[in-house]
Amino acid sequence: MRGYSKKARINSADILADGLDKVYGRLKVQLKTNSDLDSDIQRSRVPDHLKFLTFLSNAPTASTLDNAEAIIKRIENPEPEKAKLTWKDILTEEPFEGQHWEGVYGLPPGSTVEHWETRSDGSTPSLSPWDSESDMAESRPSSRLSDIPETPPPAAPRLQDEPRLESPVDPMSAYRHRQDVEELQARQYWRSEWRSDAPVDRQFNLGDASSLAPALHRVLGSRAALSIDGPSKESYRHEQDLVREVLTGLQGRRNMMFTWVHRGTNAFSFVLSSDAPRLLHLTAGAQSSIMSSFASLATTLVHLRKFTAAIFAKASASVPHATSDGQAQPAYLARAHRRSTQTLEAFADALDTELRAFDAWCAHREEDICHARAGLGPKLVVSLLSLEKAIRDEFALSFTTLLDIVRTVVRRSQRLQAKEPTPEVWTLPDLPRRASPSTITAILLDALLIAAQEHVSMNDAVTAHALLRVFGASTEPLWAMMHKWMRDGMPVRDGVLGMLPQSGQTQSPLSILQDEFFIEDNEMLIIDPDFWANGFALRDGQQADSEEARPTSVPVFLVHVAELVLATGKVTGLLRALGISILFDGEQEADGPTGKPWMADWRAFSSLLDQPRVHELADATGDIMVSSQAAVTSSENLSHIVYDELCPYSEVAHEALTKVLVEDCDLWTHLHAIEDLFLMRRGDVMSHFVDILFNRMDTQLPWNDFHFMNSAFRDVVALCPGRTRWIDPSLVRFSFPPKAQGQGGPLQEKNIAQTVRALDGLLIEYAVPFPLTYIFGPRTMRVYSSIFTLVLQIRRAKNVLERILVRGGLAAGKQLDAEMKVFYAMRGRLSWFVNTLLNFITTNVLHTQVLKFHEAFRQAKSLDEMIRLQNEHLDKLEGRCLLQRNTVALHRAIMSILDMSLHYTETFVSFAGDATHDISRASLHGLSGSVSRHHRSRRLRKQRRDVIGFAQAPSLLQDSESSSDEEALDEESLAGRSGREPSFSFAASTTASFMEDGFLARLDKMSGELDALVRFVRRGVESLAAGTGEAAPAFGIFAFALEDWDR
Repeated sequence: MRGYSKKARINSADILADGLDKVYGRLKVQLKTNSDLDSDIQRSRVPDHLKFLTFLSNAPTASTLDNAEAIIKRIENPEPEKAKLTWKDILTEEPFEGQHWEGVYGLPPGSTVEHWETRSDGSTPSLSPWDSESDMAESRPSSRLSDIPETPPPAAPRLQDEPRLESPVDPMSAYRHRQDVEELQARQYWRSEWRSDAPVDRQFNLGDASSLAPALHRVLGSRAALSIDGPSKESYRHEQDLVREVLTGLQGRRNMMFTWVHRGTNAFSFVLSSDAPRLLHLTAGAQSSIMSSFASLATTLVHLRKFTAAIFAKASASVPHATSDGQAQPAYLARAHRRSTQTLEAFADALDTELRAFDAWCAHREEDICHARAGLGPKLVVSLLSLEKAIRDEFALSFTTLLDIVRTVVRRSQRLQAKEPTPEVWTLPDLPRRASPSTITAILLDALLIAAQEHVSMNDAVTAHALLRVFGASTEPLWAMMHKWMRDGMPVRDGVLGMLPQSGQTQSPLSILQDEFFIEDNEMLIIDPDFWANGFALRDGQQADSEEARPTSVPVFLVHVAELVLATGKVTGLLRALGISILFDGEQEADGPTGKPWMADWRAFSSLLDQPRVHELADATGDIMVSSQAAVTSSENLSHIVYDELCPYSEVAHEALTKVLVEDCDLWTHLHAIEDLFLMRRGDVMSHFVDILFNRMDTQLPWNDFHFMNSAFRDVVALCPGRTRWIDPSLVRFSFPPKAQGQGGPLQEKNIAQTVRALDGLLIEYAVPFPLTYIFGPRTMRVYSSIFTLVLQIRRAKNVLERILVRGGLAAGKQLDAEMKVFYAMRGRLSWFVNTLLNFITTNVLHTQVLKFHEAFRQAKSLDEMIRLQNEHLDKLEGRCLLQRNTVALHRAIMSILDMSLHYTETFVSFAGDATHDISRASLHGLSGSVSRHHRSRRLRKQRRDVIGFAQAPSLLQDSESSSDEEALDEESLAGRSGREPSFSFAASTTASFMEDGFLARLDKMSGELDALVRFVRRGVESLAAGTGEAAPAFGIFAFALEDWDR
């Protein structure tokens, strides 16, 4: 008020300021002098009233200043007060004289009562507040009020200035009101002094049920005790009154029948009160038995009420408050303060709805009893047994089952053992959290669904309906989270993404996931190749006491749709990040009208349960209607219903993303480029590039140089004819990590001239645009690189064998001619195996599998399906190329055969001379006779210092006497075969030296090892072909081709 006064003075309204100061001063004086607690406005509320009035007031005007001036004058010059009429003045006057007596007893103004001394009973009119004009209008008994005259006609209208006179007081009204109060008290059966009008001292009469309880009391009691505690001392009530008390007690209010116990064996429960009134027609035992069932139900209801109150209190206490700067509390702090989940709060709200429905039913029941007693309604039979039956028919076991569910949630959320006691249910919000919010949500929903299914199977429709109502309401928060996740998509935290500028992207409205949602955020960047698989995933956790390996954070009826929900949210978020949100936001499209927003027709979960659906018969003869109860008879049925509801939304999202990947991201273009490069399907170009590498290897130059490989590939692609290039060389990078050179062990030097294993570790990378990195990730590049390396190794062996072609006769004699025939036969056997292997890999594995993969890939409807097909394709290629762990022995044997091809070439060069190894020559003619044996021997002795073996010592071809020292390996990994087979590898051998052996002996040992290796490979491939897997037919073709080895 001082502020308003100061503002008025600043605005030059001194009169208004003075008026405010004076009025406010008088108000404070009046408040100090008046301390009446019954006043209309309490003293503590005066500031609020003043503030409310100031808010309602308008700005000061000229009339405001005039009123302020008038108030100041009235305060400064108060009018003299009129003299008040007192009892002293009245008593000094003559009786019934004076203006204050006019109009009494209903006489007209200005009249007095004549002969008042004969009509008065000698007492003054009552000053009781019971007297009123309404009392005069009520009827009076004629026998007692016969001496009072009738009421005169209504008085004439008095003038405005005349004072209003009080009506005459009826002296009998006060007694009549007291009689009414006594009648009301006579019906208050809950008073301790109330007694029934039924006699209790009668003898037992078989025709009068009300004589049973008193008669039995007298019979069972002793004569001395009856005088102290006889039937007359008992408190008996009518049964309709006890029914009302039971209804009051079931509503959780104070009553005469039940008492709440805080300790003992019956702690926190209702028991029959020790001073509970009795019924005349029931014995004490019978009445106690009936009341015990009501007490148990009342205990159940109170526990549920306390549980809902505790959840509501904790929920209201955990509401995020605004900070000092007016901003809302951060989400992570709000989640930390929240001790109860939204699903638990929804369950408590649904439970409270059921409790309020029960309270309303009890109130209507009591209202019917009161109407029937007053004769305002139909006749009604009231009894405790009928009440118990009515409750059972209306609610069945609903509340008992719900309390059992709450206790189950408490025990499982606290991970209690079987012998540990269950805490009281209302302490759940304050108990330490031992389970994640998502797990608690799944436990609650699973318990509700299982209980509903049990009661549906028992044909308990009442309880099943109640449980389904609670289940539907409790599922709504989780259902809303699923809706928001699928509609808004996953939150993205990166910057510029994909093909579109940042201005074209739409951030997801969903910023953070709830802890109780079964999808968690692993906080990965969207540009990470592993983001699609691991960025957002189902929360971890497995059932500890169940054989089903399913996440504990997912309710059982959502297990089959959890992956669908997860994938749809990720697809929607990715489309928003790519700027394709126009498909979901219902915006105006260029070629069509405005569509409705994405998922605008989403239905509530309760309506999904309540709607009956058509189910087709198994024999396709017709359809039947399935109710909501039949829909939840099993989790599979409900899961199928939910799947049918969500599947259309998921298909729309996946179809939109697939269209973007194929049309905007050029999926097939990049796929063909990858296959042409890694699988060498572009034969002419890749053959040219491979020849350049082999030429580099033969000239003993660093073939694995990073710049050489990439520049050579760019040059080869540039020479490719055609307007459009089949691949962009800027997206390809060849590399050979230095660590790959040490994979063979310290005893095995990986020289490209001695072993094809020097190619192991070659890595080719192809940079695909986002978001194709999710399909062609790092694993794809590694697997394709290993296949490229395998094909390159085979072609390397084939290349070195094809460069040796012996033609023409030999001039050195028959012995040299025989040696050349042995070399030629050895070359033919090696070439046969290498060509057979290469034909199998390129034709029966790569080409066949790629065709099957393309056919399946074109039918893919989603990104997840594309990734799955790509991974399966890679696994099949790896398995058929013998690059997996279960075929490592076969792979080592094949590598040994390929290494044998290189060693054969080196041996032939040593035998024929350096000129035979010239890559520019197409064939090798007969040896010149001028080459003397002595000169060749000196060259051979120089080259025998470093010789190569193909099997770990001792060799496979050793005799039986030395075979006992052989260290064999158990190749259990060959499908179905468990014999002792040696492990083959190419290594530099210092023990198996051919220093003293000639070329024929050396070729003989090489031929024996080759035969052993091929037979081992054939046995392994036959065992794989005999399997039941999908790759068995392919290995069967290879095994059939290897059968020609013995022919």
